[in-house]
Amino acid sequence: MAIKTYLSLMLLFLSFHISGLAASSSNPEGVEWFLADMNGKPVATSTERSPGLRLDPDQQKASGFAGCNTFNAAYTLESYSLKFGPLAATRRACQEEVAAVENGFLKMLGEVREWEVVDGLLVLMDGTGNALARFSEKKPDGLAADLKSMTMRSAVFSSGTVTLSDGEYRMPAVPGSASEIFVKLTDHRVFGELDGDEIGAVILTSSSGGSGTFFELALLTKADKGWENTDTVLIGDRVKIYSVAIQENSIVVSMTTHGPGDPMCCPTLEATKTFKVQENRFVAANEPVADESALLKGNVWQWVQTLYGDGEKTIPGKPENYTVQFREDGNIDAKADCNRKSGNYTIRGKKMTVTVTISTMAMCEEGSLEEPFVKDLTAADSFILKDGELYLDLKFDSGTMKFSKGQ
Repeated sequence: MAIKTYLSLMLLFLSFHISGLAASSSNPEGVEWFLADMNGKPVATSTERSPGLRLDPDQQKASGFAGCNTFNAAYTLESYSLKFGPLAATRRACQEEVAAVENGFLKMLGEVREWEVVDGLLVLMDGTGNALARFSEKKPDGLAADLKSMTMRSAVFSSGTVTLSDGEYRMPAVPGSASEIFVKLTDHRVFGELDGDEIGAVILTSSSGGSGTFFELALLTKADKGWENTDTVLIGDRVKIYSVAIQENSIVVSMTTHGPGDPMCCPTLEATKTFKVQENRFVAANEPVADESALLKGNVWQWVQTLYGDGEKTIPGKPENYTVQFREDGNIDAKADCNRKSGNYTIRGKKMTVTVTISTMAMCEEGSLEEPFVKDLTAADSFILKDGELYLDLKFDSGTMKFSKGQ
């Protein structure tokens, strides 16, 4: 009787033990797992996307994102044992700190021999039971900024802010127009620590209907309610961006910008722009802060030509008869053939608006370009100073006015 009672108790104990194991474990396959920590330390990369993996039971194939590159490998899963076959990964160039995380992550996968799911976390272990990494089904909060619906500051738009929808802001430049006003979130972004604070930076492209495509660097800071955009600076018009990184307590943008003699379409000068962050604002670290509009003001600019979007040109026979002066007080003085004009202008970053409010009423000679000159001038959308000459891009990609300094 004693032996039967003992055996019954043992069977009861084993049944509870086995059911307890079953309750504390689940199949790790078919789930998107995000890396929570590795070797007992939290993992953060300088990209919004977190490293992770997925085990596909139908193909017996593991795949995922390692921090910079994607990977895949065959795997063998039996009970609580797990082993990955040779890993194949893409070969995208990575920033140094991201490459360090990625290399450690891929090396860790090669050492995995066991697994278990505890409190909803997938734990990968070596052959001695030591935890190598833990994964969660929930994306880590530190890398989960909802950028695609964030309200962004923009130096390009007069409103100063736009709210993105699915990573974009779009509206017709004018009702019924094919030209669009837009802001678009790019894949160039970085997240990390700077001076002990969590920060992020992303590149936006913007256009308000003119011929320019402006690149802006937006600063993201971590607040109580999540990430918010606290500052945005203009990087350039029609430049090429290669990367955004956090290096030596600064945010560094690698790019190609315009060198001497480069046309606006085709920049060739390799450059970097470096920014410190002070009180949630950008401070340029490797270049003087200059107000380029100061070079615009005071000079008398003579109209050289307008090149329109359809390839047509208007060229005045006497440029000295078509001039504009941007005064320090925000007003303009213009000469349009036989008439004098006055009005005002505003500048925000590279953006410009020009309004003519007063004009003399003389009758100019036949062939006068007074009307197209004034029409183009008041259609100005942005300005560029290049090699001592002034270019005014017109709204809706309709053309570009060119001016040279008068004598």
